[in-house]
Amino acid sequence: MGFILKNTSGLINTRLTDAARQKLSQGNFNISYFQIGDSEITYNAFGELNLSSLNILEPNFNSQNKTGSPQKNKQNIKYPYYVDGTEGNTYGIPYMASDVSPIYNSATMRGFFTGDTTNETISSWSALTDNQHVVNSNYVIDMFSLIGNNTVSIKYSGCNTNIVRQPSIGDFITIYYDGNGYNNCSCDLGTPITPTPTPTPTVTPSYDECAIYPTPTPSSTCCLTPTPSCGPEPITECVMSVSCGYTILTYKIVDICNFVLTVDRPLPNFDWLNEDCYYARTLIYPPNMTSLYDSITPSQHWRNDVINFESICNTDEFNVKIWNMNIPWSESPAGLNSALVKDYKKFGSTSYLGTKEYLGYMSNSGQTINNTVNYVNSLGDVIIVPPKDQKAISIIHYTNQSIDLFYGEKFALEPYDNTTPDNTTGEARNFKLHIPTLMWHKSQPFCIGQTFWVDPPGFDNKGLFEVHYIQSTKNPEMNQPGIRYYNLWDTNANEYNNGYPNRVGKVFPDQKIIVIDDEEIIAALSYKSNRNWTLPSPRISLIAPNTCEINNGSISVDGVLSGSSEYMYVTYRLGNSELFTNSLHCNYYSKIQGTAITPTNFITNNVGIRFGNEFPYLNQIPQSPILNNGFVADTFEIICQKVIGDVRPDPSEWRVIDFTSMVSATTINGYITVEGLTGTTFVITSDDYDNAENNNYTLDYLSIPSKNSTGTSLNFGDEYYFYGALETDIQATIYEMKYKVNLSSTEFQASSNPTWSSTVKSYISEIGLYDTEDNLMIISKLQSPVLRQGLQQFLIKFDF
Repeated sequence: MGFILKNTSGLINTRLTDAARQKLSQGNFNISYFQIGDSEITYNAFGELNLSSLNILEPNFNSQNKTGSPQKNKQNIKYPYYVDGTEGNTYGIPYMASDVSPIYNSATMRGFFTGDTTNETISSWSALTDNQHVVNSNYVIDMFSLIGNNTVSIKYSGCNTNIVRQPSIGDFITIYYDGNGYNNCSCDLGTPITPTPTPTPTVTPSYDECAIYPTPTPSSTCCLTPTPSCGPEPITECVMSVSCGYTILTYKIVDICNFVLTVDRPLPNFDWLNEDCYYARTLIYPPNMTSLYDSITPSQHWRNDVINFESICNTDEFNVKIWNMNIPWSESPAGLNSALVKDYKKFGSTSYLGTKEYLGYMSNSGQTINNTVNYVNSLGDVIIVPPKDQKAISIIHYTNQSIDLFYGEKFALEPYDNTTPDNTTGEARNFKLHIPTLMWHKSQPFCIGQTFWVDPPGFDNKGLFEVHYIQSTKNPEMNQPGIRYYNLWDTNANEYNNGYPNRVGKVFPDQKIIVIDDEEIIAALSYKSNRNWTLPSPRISLIAPNTCEINNGSISVDGVLSGSSEYMYVTYRLGNSELFTNSLHCNYYSKIQGTAITPTNFITNNVGIRFGNEFPYLNQIPQSPILNNGFVADTFEIICQKVIGDVRPDPSEWRVIDFTSMVSATTINGYITVEGLTGTTFVITSDDYDNAENNNYTLDYLSIPSKNSTGTSLNFGDEYYFYGALETDIQATIYEMKYKVNLSSTEFQASSNPTWSSTVKSYISEIGLYDTEDNLMIISKLQSPVLRQGLQQFLIKFDF
């Protein structure tokens, strides 16, 4: 313990005593009395002594300790003032004046991308390729060499020589199929770097013949134990430009031999390019959080550094630069047969299913309101998704072993105030979830990804920024008011929905997590779905079957749905028979119920499917070898299942009906057009459904791991990082425990200090706050002794 410095701005230094902390742990903390004193003042040393210049000891934690011998003690206040006169009571009664003070700050944008996000519309993005985000960014793929199997040859094309290591089995490899891989990457390390020439692998007895090449010693490797430093980190700008509207897919490396990688599923077929001039940049990411993104388990620094809680340079400085993402599934996707392959019970992220329940995405009976999740189909109908029908959610969270609170106590989500444009810190409009690789079907054609907002700009008159609560049906005590959340929106006004944007998820500011519940965005975020674009939901309706006249009467052709007990689920898939890549069906399931049959109504119904114009990224391959953005399809299949009762569909019982022939007249070079899809009403008849009995839909084209498979593989739910970026302001709340110590002009005039006499002026150097048992709870020391005079008030403040 030292003395209070006098060259600072503080006037009162306050500490909670050991006795107070013990009382807090027991739930018995209270403040009932105060004393003032002058224990560190001597009045009769010599006449010229300036008493206000006396040094005052810092208040210490051990001002009272009740743990027993030999630590037990009680000190301060040695010389208290008397309330009245020169003897008797020395305790006054303080007045509580507690306060709440929120504070705000802006967190650094964290994630895998960088760009100028100051404008509402973001014009460009770049992927970060430094060795704090990427294992290796130095390889490209000749796209012409891809022929639709699951092997790929990589070529060296230096992007960042400051790598972590070479690609390994189990790593994730993200491939940017934009054809510009040789020209889209740069790295500025502050000093010129001589590019490393393309290494030539040499097979010798001392090396593994299936290694990419003898791994060089990089100039910098992953920092497992950061070098102690409190200075700013060196600025390293290593980026790869992200082209808009191109396919970007992530695979898992399951084998490596020389420069040939084997991945978990088939790659596209680009042999139609007919020339060797299109390259795709590859970015290699590690198989898990440690040790590139996360720190080692935090050290118990109280054991290592003599309880030096200020030694943050060595223990707390690890800056985790990415957000986590987990996608728990509570049922298997359509086309997955659990008898043959690993179903949702074996998917990754199953340990997050409890969170799915807690946040109201599993059971209908757990919360009071179940209509908060919805999406808008391509013709403007709002479709409600009850919790029991929510197949999966994407949970974006910041979970790591760093002990720094980079995001404070909560996300700051204060209302937008247009009267203070220069001071917006803390406002909800600063919350932005960026997915630069997403081709969102609700956006304009070929936009640069999509940003999602809690308070989207341009919609102030729509009342979108509104707090909501999840309330329990089992514990009403929780419902005051409940689990707080805000809806997450895009900025694309729906033509058919009164100009409202699209709701895609929820933000839970107190848990500091984001949930994407739009099941098409979930599909685009899932590596295994094999697409980074989303598909619109159609409108489905009941259609009376055609009738034909027979003799003098008529009969009705049986419809596919007969009676109100029959339901049909419908989705679809745009596929490729030869080129590009096959991807997951539309992850929106549309459901329709048949009509009741009565003695006077024997009508059965077929099911009609219609699409609105929400295919901005559907493109066609031209005859000339020019690489197009967007995606292409040459087959259109409707996937459907009829069930009895309001139950969920069986993943293995979906049927496929090929409707490609109905749009063939509008194809270009054999590829499906938007006009073909939006200009046709597709009808599922009973004949269509019955004829598809033996044509069950399967996900074989995605290479789902077999039921008993072991080793390196990739399945749904195996994601662990959020491939995007997050901006948000953050908030902490200071609860100020304030006590006013009021001294009247007739009280606390006489000190018990033996060096004081009534002929000299008295000073105050300390204030103690006590509980009902006279235990010293808080000790406050004044920076310099203060003259006791007239009416005085001291404010003792302690922050929590």
